[in-house]
Amino acid sequence: MFGNGIGSDINPPDPNKYFTLRQVELAIPNQNAWRLMYDFQIILDMAKEIPHDTMRSAQALNAANKIVNTFQPGDNNTIQEALKISNEFLKHKNGSNQYTLTAVGHCHIDTAWLWPYDETKRKVARSWSTQVGLMDLYPEYKFVCSQAQQFEWLKEYYPKLFKKVQDKSATGQFLPIGGTWVEMDCNIPSGEAFCRQFLYGQRFFEKNFGHKCKVFWLPDTFGYSAQLPQIIKAADIKYFFTQKLSWNNINKFPNTSFYWVGLDGSKVLTHMCPSETYVAQCKPDELIRSVRNNRDKELNNNEGLLVFGNGDGGGGPLASMIERLRRLKDIDGLAKVNMGSADEFYERLEEGSAELVSWKGELYFELHRGTYTSHGKIKKYNRKSELLLRDVEMLHSFSLIEKQNRSSIGMVYDDANKVKRKTVIKSYLSIPLINLMLLITTQLQFYQEVENTGAKLLDEALDTLFKISATASSPNKGFIAFNTLGWNRTEVVEVPVCS
Repeated sequence: MFGNGIGSDINPPDPNKYFTLRQVELAIPNQNAWRLMYDFQIILDMAKEIPHDTMRSAQALNAANKIVNTFQPGDNNTIQEALKISNEFLKHKNGSNQYTLTAVGHCHIDTAWLWPYDETKRKVARSWSTQVGLMDLYPEYKFVCSQAQQFEWLKEYYPKLFKKVQDKSATGQFLPIGGTWVEMDCNIPSGEAFCRQFLYGQRFFEKNFGHKCKVFWLPDTFGYSAQLPQIIKAADIKYFFTQKLSWNNINKFPNTSFYWVGLDGSKVLTHMCPSETYVAQCKPDELIRSVRNNRDKELNNNEGLLVFGNGDGGGGPLASMIERLRRLKDIDGLAKVNMGSADEFYERLEEGSAELVSWKGELYFELHRGTYTSHGKIKKYNRKSELLLRDVEMLHSFSLIEKQNRSSIGMVYDDANKVKRKTVIKSYLSIPLINLMLLITTQLQFYQEVENTGAKLLDEALDTLFKISATASSPNKGFIAFNTLGWNRTEVVEVPVCS
């Protein structure tokens, strides 16, 4: 479990640590008391966070003091009187040209990090069922969610909940985003693996939700390859979101919104939320920070994203966050904030993007350097799997031409895709950095499965093409060297010599 590490929140957990649920109570909340609590939280935070030499900060402090002096525990009449004070303060609105944030619910779940895959599946079900429930309570609430692999797990293990997610997607509340199979690392995988991420991700979202994703969503990866804009555009994606570069510890990234330009000149409209977090809690300090950290003020860029909800270990937004957003929607002294979708935000940003600058090449992340796994076998077998599956696909394509038997090729295609998806899930951003022995063991088992299935598929293709096995050896067998690379090769080929 996240936060249950030995000696540190992000250390591997103690497998023998248990918790006991001792008491459960049913309660009917006093709705007026709850409303007053949320009002008071907002007003008190404004008094703390707005510069103290301003009139609005003084007004907030005065209102908070009056509420405290008016409220008496157990006296409902004083709650009503205190609500009059909070309503009077919160009713004052902003001007028409105020900086505006689009608040998007989000639940970042690491596909693998401090827990095994089986725990991730449970995290997905717990977190997303909570969001579906919140959508019933708050019709204006919109929630974005990436990683097709997690959707597929939900579909396989919790089909009724998956159907509810599809229904909420149809009403525009539960919004698939990202377009990739997982939120992948962008330094170790090959270009082919990048392409597979988008191919399988977009195919899944289009099949299960009726459309492809427009936004490449990658908030937590440790740097971004210069190859990506070209691949993003080829996947029918127009926009890119991250916030990770705000964590740079030497050079602050100079822009909030910009065009990211790839090696071939492909351009992708990019935004990094100025709150500098993908787990915002919907508090006044985050709105103030969003205005302060907007690095495009001189370009009259007057909008930003606020990505809120508990994450990394799952959970997502809480009712308290949405309650605070309702109060923060339009208050004098803070940025405006409206709940909406990422797609809508980017479309508005694109309309006013003529003056945005361009950044060409790699987006280098400074903070997490030297973090890739010390377990060399993980990197070794990841690369071997990528190469093996490329050869499998090439030879079976030739085999299809040779056999003209599409039914048998269909079965091979299904087997190959299953094993390819096993490989692309290993590209998840935290997997190259793992130090949890349980995960390392699981990874190596996965790679062994990929190798076994890939060798079988390779053998079938070679048998179709040449009537010869890639693995069987016999005195009566000949040998064929097949070059699967795109250039001529001159090298020694070693073959066994029979006695």
